[in-house]
Order: sequence, then structure tokens, then C-alpha cells
Amino acid sequence: MRKIGILCVLICSLVVGPLRERRSSAFVDPTNSSVDPTNSSAQGADYDNIEAVLDTSAGQIVIEFFPKEAPRHVEFFVKNAKEGAYDGTTFHRVVKYGLIQGGDPLSKNPRERARYGTGGLNAGLPDEVNKNKHLPGAVSSVLAAVRAGATDVKPGTSGAQFFIILNAGPAQASLDGTFSVFGKVVEGMDVASTISNSPASASGVASERIEIKKVTIRERTPSLEQMKAMKITVETSLGSIKMQLLPDRVPNTARAFVRYAKAGLYDGTTFFRVSQKYFLEVGYLGDWLQDSPNRKRQFSLWPIQAEKSDVKQERGTVSMRLAADGTTSWYFFFITKENPALDDKHVPFAKVTEGLDVLDKIAEAEVEGDKPKQRIEIKKISLQ
Repeated sequence: MRKIGILCVLICSLVVGPLRERRSSAFVDPTNSSVDPTNSSAQGADYDNIEAVLDTSAGQIVIEFFPKEAPRHVEFFVKNAKEGAYDGTTFHRVVKYGLIQGGDPLSKNPRERARYGTGGLNAGLPDEVNKNKHLPGAVSSVLAAVRAGATDVKPGTSGAQFFIILNAGPAQASLDGTFSVFGKVVEGMDVASTISNSPASASGVASERIEIKKVTIRERTPSLEQMKAMKITVETSLGSIKMQLLPDRVPNTARAFVRYAKAGLYDGTTFFRVSQKYFLEVGYLGDWLQDSPNRKRQFSLWPIQAEKSDVKQERGTVSMRLAADGTTSWYFFFITKENPALDDKHVPFAKVTEGLDVLDKIAEAEVEGDKPKQRIEIKKISLQ
């Protein structure tokens, strides 16, 4: 047993009697022969290349999985989703800007409201605690409490229920090492935030029915072909820059950029670093103006493992900056002249097709250290 603290009271199921509740006919029992506890198929490429789309009464949430770190949980969620187990369930528990919890098969039935949070647990899944933290956007599996109202949880009791983290903090960090993070939100954090703000009781039980209308498993989007066809325009205070993605070489990096741009993450940021009149970096979120709506939004910002590319660092190359731990985040840079010293040290994901003259203007900006004295802002990144 593990004592988690006050946040656990809000995410752990309130166990009412033995966990032998009635399950939806679509609920998959992993103790049967169709789901072998020793099965490692979730580590395969198919799970790496799919995502789950949650169509909810508040909007759409898209989740990617961690099949290498939590193979059994990923396999279980995907199988249940394909069987329709989550369709018609609700987000029955919410913590404002903290988390939302759903997936209980009992929540399909409004008459079972008093028992919401007790269904779909003890499914025979092993704990798969891994390196992934309970950062904003984390999708993690619920564990059963030892008894109603307790703050202790029982290992190995996860199942259909899951929760999504909205905000980082000590309470969320206390969940690391106990709960199995098996996915992350890649689109729809605003939707999850809206759900978290729904009316709720003092214990976090949602007052209104927030329904998961359908969960669809599909190939990750945008696809390679979609990314190849995309036209990207970066509107800056000094003019527009057009780019073409290079998804064949670095699909995960290109897709991450598309999602950040689509979410509006870069809108209102600046070229915060102009180094040696050729290295132009973007992505410092502290440069949002104080009245920027982005300051009131929540984003899912996860590092991804750096992808190898043979694209050279020459004039017009656009790259994600490589961190010391071998990952990339949302920071990216343009270069206005060739520099072979940067080859293989960052992750090129796009090429400038128009607007090199705009980059030259930015490169010539007067700086203090590496920071331009004038505010050179990205007004908007558009994708077509």
C-alpha cells in the first residue's frame, strides 16, 4: 500500500464493498485468454503509430501512447476503445485546473451515479510505473483505494479508469512512482481544462454529465503525406516567412511542431536570441505579453527523443534545438548562413522556401548579448 495524500482522495476510486461491480458488455477483461499478461505486442510499431481521439460533450481530446514504457496499459486501453467500452462513459471526477478522471464503465448508467468511481478496476494489469512524469497532459491509470475515503492505494489494481493531468505542481509530482503514465494529450488541452472547470462537489464529483461520446483509434495525424503537402507561413513583425516540412526524415519532430503551431503556442513569442548575426531562435514562452490569452491557457509540452537527420545546417534550415539529455522540446531556430559545426547536433525539420530576406533583417537586429533590443514578434504561424 502507498499513502499518496490529498490529491489521491480525488483520483483514487471510492471503493464501496467488494470490487465485483457489473461491467459493461463492451468492457474487456484482461484475465481472459484474449489478453495475455505476458503479451508484449503493445511494444510493437502499430502502437507507436496510433492515437486515440476522445470525442466528448465539451470537445475533442487526442492522446498518444507510451507503448514501450507501459505496454499492458496501452494494449488494454486500445482494446477497450476498439470494443466501445469508453463510449457513453463520463468524466465523473474533476479538480479545477488539476485533473479530470473518467473511464468508469458504470458511468454509462445515470442510475449508477452513487457508484461512479468504483467500476472497471482490479483488471489484472501489472503496475507499469515508468520514467514519464505527471506533467500537464499526462494520461495515467487510476488505482483503487484500500477502502472508501482512504488515501492509501493498492498496487496492481488499475483497469479502465484513467486521469489526465492539467497542471504541474507538488501534488501532481507526488503521483510519480505510484501511478502508470501510459499516454499524453497532444491536442485538446483547452477542452480538458474546460472539463476541469465543471461544477463539482467538495470531493470533486462532477455535478453535470460530461460524456465521452466515442473513443476512436486511428493512425497518428497529421500523416507523412499530409505534412509533406503542408504550407507553413510564419508571420513576424518584420515580414512573412514560408517553410516546407521534412517529415520523411524526422516525422515525430515535424508533427510536434505542427501541433504546437496549430495550438497557437508560438503566437506572441519573439526571436529571443540572435547570435552571431545568423542563428535566430524562437520559443521562449516568457516573452508572451502580459495580456496574451496564451498565459491563461494550458499546453501539453513534452520532450521527444531526438531524431537523426542528414539535412545540413545551411542557409534557410529550420531546426529544433537539441537539449543535453538528447531530447527536443518546442524551441526552434533558423540559420541564415551555412555552419557545418551544427550538423548532427540539432534536429532539422523544415526548410525556408520564401522570406530569407526577412531572416536577414532579423539577423541584422541590434542586440544586447544575444537578445535583440527591439521586439521581433511572431504574430502567427499558419498551416495550410
